[in-house]
Amino acid sequence: MDQRLRRISQHLRGKRNAAEFNPAAVDADLLPHMFVLEVEPCLDLVRLKIRLTGTALDQAFQRPLAGRYLEEFIHGPRGADVVEGFHLCATQHQPIWMRQVVRIRDHLPRFVEGVAVHLAPDRLFGGLIIGELPTDVAEGSFESHPIY
Repeated sequence: MDQRLRRISQHLRGKRNAAEFNPAAVDADLLPHMFVLEVEPCLDLVRLKIRLTGTALDQAFQRPLAGRYLEEFIHGPRGADVVEGFHLCATQHQPIWMRQVVRIRDHLPRFVEGVAVHLAPDRLFGGLIIGELPTDVAEGSFESHPIY
């Protein structure tokens, strides 16, 4: 796991609920990589509305993401697996780490690695790192596991 994501995860897992989160208490080098998603019930499912994103994320995706739904723009050969991971975090409240190789717009494929932590009552907080060019895995690879 990327060390920045490890630090984000440790910080978030130390909170009991979303009201305890204070961006001023987060190291400044982490804030550009962080996001906040609102969990919205939708029939038997949930939808994840993007409330806030750090500047590194908006730059990587070449557009502002706040106000959009996560399900609208997660793409790639394993996009459904990524969305399912976020949904499991939202419904089962289990922190998760995920990493995939994906092509964002017209750029070469890159590692995209992230963590998400549910904070009551209805928020997912996390971080996302757009990393290096992969050298040993193919585009479309995906892996995830719970964070303990």
